[in-house]
Amino acid sequence: MRTFDRDEQDIHDALSQITVDAGKLAGQVKRRLNEEIPRTAPCRVRWSMSAVAALALSVMLVVTAAAASLGGFDWFIEKFNPSFGEIVEPVEAYCEDQGIRMEVIGAQKYDNMAVVYLSLQDVSGQNRLTEQTDFQDGFTVKINTQAQKEAKGQTDEIVASFAYKQKMLYFDEETNTIYYEFNITADSDSPLSDPLELGSFLIYFDKRSYEEPVSISLSDIKEAKTVSIRGGQIWGGSNLPDDLSDLTVVLTPGNYAPMPHGEDDQWISNIGIINGKLHVQIGNLWYKEFGSNDATFSLMTPDGKLIQPDYELELFSDKDYRFLEHEENDYSDAVYKYEEAIFSIDTEELDGYTLYYAGSVYSGVKGRWKVAANLSDTSRQMRILTNDIPVEGHLFEHITLSPLGLQVIGSYTGEECMASEMSMAVETAAGVISLQGGGGSHNSQKQTFNLHWNTEAPLDVTKVTAIIINGSRIPIQ
Repeated sequence: MRTFDRDEQDIHDALSQITVDAGKLAGQVKRRLNEEIPRTAPCRVRWSMSAVAALALSVMLVVTAAAASLGGFDWFIEKFNPSFGEIVEPVEAYCEDQGIRMEVIGAQKYDNMAVVYLSLQDVSGQNRLTEQTDFQDGFTVKINTQAQKEAKGQTDEIVASFAYKQKMLYFDEETNTIYYEFNITADSDSPLSDPLELGSFLIYFDKRSYEEPVSISLSDIKEAKTVSIRGGQIWGGSNLPDDLSDLTVVLTPGNYAPMPHGEDDQWISNIGIINGKLHVQIGNLWYKEFGSNDATFSLMTPDGKLIQPDYELELFSDKDYRFLEHEENDYSDAVYKYEEAIFSIDTEELDGYTLYYAGSVYSGVKGRWKVAANLSDTSRQMRILTNDIPVEGHLFEHITLSPLGLQVIGSYTGEECMASEMSMAVETAAGVISLQGGGGSHNSQKQTFNLHWNTEAPLDVTKVTAIIINGSRIPIQ
């Protein structure tokens, strides 16, 4: 991985292309000013003082021309007029890995809230990026190291530490470049680092979705071999009954048939009848980032209607196909993932049904992208309120207003924290501005919460006259 800001890269490229001969320096400088800069390895030269001075002028001109052609911060703001363009400052720092360039064009940070304008470009010439390109769970934000060390000793459950919202602004097919807006929030227990640093270890290029019937006859499906399970071996699912102890058997994992578009990472593990119900089991390689995913099965009737399963189970196994207990194991112990769908239909009339597949195939690349943004101190652009504000069993104890929205630290009584479900708005002289939930966390043992609400455009905190929580107006001075 190479990391440069834009000017450093242009200077590096210019230096690598100029061979200095004191007798021919003027001609070389003139010629280089009219040439494009190819990407080649740098050469070693010896410099005279006059050559250095002349080259400095050449480099400055090359940098200016390159920045104008590539499109820098000013170009980006003028072209896209993004929502928070008036409050972000230029960064123009990037890194490259696996032929993908990730650049932070501009950003701004207010305590534990940040807005970032970022681009991805395929510089390999393969044009792998599409309008569906995404980071998904590969996106990372660096948290303050000291705060992390202090938090290591605590055993309380914390639901989340940071969250983000991502919006694609534009996809340029010609340059194979995507431009994004990110709104990032972090908890006070795990604050954003300074300088702000973000990156990714995964980039998903494309998602292709399919729906189609499966050419497997159901007329010969019989009672299947089964394996006993316990409730602790069920890691998840959909429409599950409240009492998992009633679910005592599932299909024995196998390799019944290939999965449509499954390649080698997903397959039909088994199909059979258990207690008068049809069971269909899907097998997956766990921890494979790309390839087939999200597969589900339904049953198609002769008249084309689709019947969804009554419920689905999610189980994990080790390399020997032994199902894991979620109280004794974690996801890192798993090698295979199994999803079993259960249908309540007349199993004597299976020849009238067709198994119907729906799923997706993902392409992408693993790598290491990290970019740091040194930003100005914005503490004077925030307002902090420390009054205890009671709202429906919740106490809003510490409120921070910034141009990006509102952050709240508080506590609650009762069994559940409902603060994240509350509506939030700010009142200004010009009217009421509704805020959108931006994530956060709660600590169930200490009964505390740390939540954020975002604005859709920069908020002038000096003009806020009140905060409105679930319809209750709290005036501020």
